[in-house]
Amino acid sequence: MQLKDLVKPIDKMSDEELLERLREIRHRKTVERPAAKARVEKAEKKQSRGRMSAMDKLLAALTPEEQAELMKSLEEQGGTEGSS
Repeated sequence: MQLKDLVKPIDKMSDEELLERLREIRHRKTVERPAAKARVEKAEKKQSRGRMSAMDKLLAALTPEEQAELMKSLEEQGGTEGSS
């Protein structure tokens, strides 16, 4: 089955079908709110940035020996994904 078989082009619709399509669009229950979506994404990024900066502070406070020990324990647990 092809996509063109599922959706009838507008230029091939009858007047009644076009009116019904317009009625459907006008009475659609969902409303696109791009500004609200953008605010949610911005808040998620801000929260993520805060979490990363806190982790950076913790890692900066470790001595090189402690960092090496932490890396070794993470490797043993299999927690290093995509490390270089």
